[in-house]
Amino acid sequence: MLHAVFKITLLATIFTANTGVSSTIRIATYNILDFPDSYGLQRVDDLRVVMEYINPDILVVQEMQNQLGVEMFLDSVMIPLHNAFTSLPFHNGPDTDNSFFYRQDKIDYLGANYISTPNRDIGEYRLLLRDSQRELRVFSVHFKASQGASNEAIRLQEATILRNYTNTFLPGTDFVVMGDFNIYYSDESSFQMLVDSLANNNGRLFDPLNVIGSWHENSDYSAVHSQSTRVEQLPDGGAGGGLDDRFDMILCSRSLLDSAGLLLLQDSHTICGNDGAHFNVAVNYGYNSAVPVHVADALYWASDHLPLFVDLSIDTIPVVEEVVVKVWPNPMKDWAHVTFPWYDDFTKARIVMTNILGQRVYDRETSDPLGYRIERDNLPLGVYFLTIVIHTRYNKFQYQSRLAIVK
Repeated sequence: MLHAVFKITLLATIFTANTGVSSTIRIATYNILDFPDSYGLQRVDDLRVVMEYINPDILVVQEMQNQLGVEMFLDSVMIPLHNAFTSLPFHNGPDTDNSFFYRQDKIDYLGANYISTPNRDIGEYRLLLRDSQRELRVFSVHFKASQGASNEAIRLQEATILRNYTNTFLPGTDFVVMGDFNIYYSDESSFQMLVDSLANNNGRLFDPLNVIGSWHENSDYSAVHSQSTRVEQLPDGGAGGGLDDRFDMILCSRSLLDSAGLLLLQDSHTICGNDGAHFNVAVNYGYNSAVPVHVADALYWASDHLPLFVDLSIDTIPVVEEVVVKVWPNPMKDWAHVTFPWYDDFTKARIVMTNILGQRVYDRETSDPLGYRIERDNLPLGVYFLTIVIHTRYNKFQYQSRLAIVK
């Protein structure tokens, strides 16, 4: 059972400091708001600006309405970005549907499957990443909208059908589930069905941000909200109210968080246009530090949702050894202590924290070989990526973990 607090992994894996990733694949998800019927032609230019800024290799969208919409989006939004883009034919399921776009010069398409639920079909797309010759399964979901027990029950049905399906995978299968989950808080049964440890964990999903709590209309979670980009309802019929819900998410298999094979780069996870400072206001209100002005304006007009993207490395990162870096307490309120592994020839350590936007917010050095005490000072509430670099007489070692700051 998950509880309404941040739940952060305390273990970190060590990598050599000179280890690098030579190439990546960017995958993205975007609810494009009843396209093309809801003023779709008028929104094409803004959608193209957003896609040019994100520059994805793989894109899943929700709320596609017909084949005309697929062709319009491909021809007017994706191909101007790169002429290697193509799409799958429109799948006409219940209500609005998922659609899939990808670069043929980087991706080989292996097949698609559409999973029926009591609400909308779930799209599954099997791909081969050319550079790595690794297979990846990408799912696009659009769960039942709105609050209330009956809607939560339908979301649980959808999540259960998906979990039962992914549980049939062999251990180590690489897959991501992206889209508009319409989930309001992490204790909701549908979210627990997806991420909880069950008797069969082959299909278990993980949240790369690991943000656990009550996301709905809660300013403590403003950095993960993706809907709505507007305050007032526009003629296209999209929702208003400002950014106050974490409806859109990217979840992944355990294998994509391991240190070998395909690797989801957690610090690349981006909610495009969310700078953590636009709670309950429009994405283009005042100054937005996450994106240029023209992109913020395009996000406002293009859809009532923000797109999300993340990068996958397509090279193997060799593991030297596994060690434990302890961060306690985690979540922290005023302070946390980081315990270092012991090195006889330790010289110094550097502790760096970045927020989910990739901005460095904390950078300290210490000569204490045992560890370091992090003081909160003026750091805002949220989830941070923690990088610890330990220098010894002849080597340098890097550790990564995460740290949450709560009230």
